[in-house]
Amino acid sequence: MRALASRWRRTRMLLLLSSGALPVAIGLVCVALAGMTTAWWSAIPAVAAAACAWALLTWLRRNGLSDPHSWMPATTLMTGAQLVLGVLPSSGIALRLSPHAALAVKALCAAGVLGAGSAGVLARMARRSLLASPVLELGSTAFPLVLTGPDARVVIGTDRIDWTTRGDGAGVSFGRIEQVTTDASGLVLHTASGAWSVPVPDPAAAHALLRRRLAWWEELQAATAERERLHYLDLVRLLAGVSGQSTRGGVTVSVDSNGVTTGIALSPAVRDLDPDVLAMRLMDCVERARSDARRQVQDLVLEHAEKASH
Repeated sequence: MRALASRWRRTRMLLLLSSGALPVAIGLVCVALAGMTTAWWSAIPAVAAAACAWALLTWLRRNGLSDPHSWMPATTLMTGAQLVLGVLPSSGIALRLSPHAALAVKALCAAGVLGAGSAGVLARMARRSLLASPVLELGSTAFPLVLTGPDARVVIGTDRIDWTTRGDGAGVSFGRIEQVTTDASGLVLHTASGAWSVPVPDPAAAHALLRRRLAWWEELQAATAERERLHYLDLVRLLAGVSGQSTRGGVTVSVDSNGVTTGIALSPAVRDLDPDVLAMRLMDCVERARSDARRQVQDLVLEHAEKASH
């Protein structure tokens, strides 16, 4: 894990610079350009640049960290948008409204252009720093592993392996793989429907990576199954405690979660009731108690489904 930890420290620094510090700096450049004028509308490009920086940071925090191959495209797109929507318009406005500060405006514009260009380069360096030569520990992470050779490109994902050979692509999900072996040309994936040959430049290293990723995936599957089992048992326990109840005119009826009557209580007030009236009250209480139990069951199921989705 030491090799992966040292890689991640360098990668994190480069990623923070490319997708955090530089976009924020570009936004500050736009704010400085807007501050050179007195027109309120000159702040619009600065707001646009700040919105791009915020969108990039939000994406990175939510789901961008797990996909290193999207770091450079996303960073280049957002910093390019900052350049087009923020730096260039702000510079033009500042030059027009404050011609005496032309030198400062040009310097800030150059800084913004340099920052936008550097961000994409640093994001690419961050990806290469982490994945250029995959170490075995990367197999136990959610990062996609890309193995490239002269005629093939192999991607080991979180739940499947895909490869492209001279324009033809194929893939196998982890759930279908029964055994992984190697031969002279690469990996051999054995499934119930046959064997698949996957050409890779270093079969031994690719085999170790895939085996590690398969073990990691199996652990996740087992953890998910155990979590779902405990969730089901908890739901069963709560459903067992559901009790619907209804009272009307001295008649009280209780039912369980299946609608089966578990108790009937009659007060002294029903002694003088006509048997038909009493029977109607009993049936009405049973229906109301069952409706109450159904509502409680529905609420419990929906609440548990919502918890399971988070």
